[in-house]
Amino acid sequence: MMKTKLSEILQNFQKQDTLFKTPEQLLLCKGSCKRFRIEYNDPSKFKDEMIKLQQQYKTQMMIAAIPFDGRTKATIIVPEKLERYDKCRLIMDLQVTTHPLMIEQSQTIPDKEQFSEMVRKAINFINDQHFNKVVLARTLNFHLKDNPPISSWLTNLLYKNNQGYIFSMGTDDCQTLIGASPELLVKKDGAMVTINPLAGSRKQTFNKIKDAYLEKELLNSDKDLYEHKIVVDYMCEKLHPYLSDIEFNQRPEILYTDTMIHLSTVIKGKLTNNTMDALDLAQLLHPTPAICGEPQKQSLHFIQEIEPFNRGFYTGLVGYMDSNGDGEWVIAIRCAAIEETEVTLFAGAGIVNNSVPNSEYNEISAKLTTMLDAMELKE
Repeated sequence: MMKTKLSEILQNFQKQDTLFKTPEQLLLCKGSCKRFRIEYNDPSKFKDEMIKLQQQYKTQMMIAAIPFDGRTKATIIVPEKLERYDKCRLIMDLQVTTHPLMIEQSQTIPDKEQFSEMVRKAINFINDQHFNKVVLARTLNFHLKDNPPISSWLTNLLYKNNQGYIFSMGTDDCQTLIGASPELLVKKDGAMVTINPLAGSRKQTFNKIKDAYLEKELLNSDKDLYEHKIVVDYMCEKLHPYLSDIEFNQRPEILYTDTMIHLSTVIKGKLTNNTMDALDLAQLLHPTPAICGEPQKQSLHFIQEIEPFNRGFYTGLVGYMDSNGDGEWVIAIRCAAIEETEVTLFAGAGIVNNSVPNSEYNEISAKLTTMLDAMELKE
């Protein structure tokens, strides 16, 4: 079996190329492709458009980025040539790269005081029973002197997040979305479906004793267990009409990423409806309480009213679907939007009735370190 060095794949990677790596495979679309920007106000219409394009271009696989809400258009990529590498064919020969950057300007939106006020307002709404949970985000904006070294950043993300879902794709002629998501929304392989929601987290210390203590703290935290249960219950309720033999652990497990410790539950089941494809399942679940809130409608409205920015593709979906309807969709977290020399990083935290504003702000800072470390930037 011929093997390929990962460094050779990334050597000539350009910002308009497309890469999507899962723990099992890597998909690469280099050079020319057809890119379609489609309204996302109606998920069913979007699905119809995607199927239509798949049939029109007779492509075996399509890659897409779906926004958090309908204020941003979705992007569908039809590759003219798609290269697929199974994990066993890849030689993981990457090393951390350095690429000094000149920052001309940086800004945090919202700032700490504004974010704390947002959290307090959210808690008031929860206490008034408008919703049970809401996820609030903030951004870091950098204006660089030179064009971003996307290939270098992607190399660092792949090196540091070997088990994550790594992606880089041009969402339009100007913007690139790049990230390292730890969260699989849904994977469909034949009739088998896998979902892996994350909710509840701590920042790694990289000290075994301290991290073991944080694991124990997470597994016994009423606040984090409640936040996690909201997400798992939502997933199971949504999936119950379409899956049989649903299995998951009654208590969450611990998942480590490059910088964080998360509560994680793997849910598996078998499709009873053979007409449903991976995109149907993803749209059924999106946006989940892990990145929006619960109930969905009320928390989504609150986010759109209170956050001082449009999330765009942050907490949207990135993934692929093949002509059989199989595919994988991950939640676009630990990510950045790049437009020429402007770089915007995103991260968020789940707010419940006993959330503490300062703790939530610090949790977001910890989550931002995945991208900051890869980009050699600082908050």
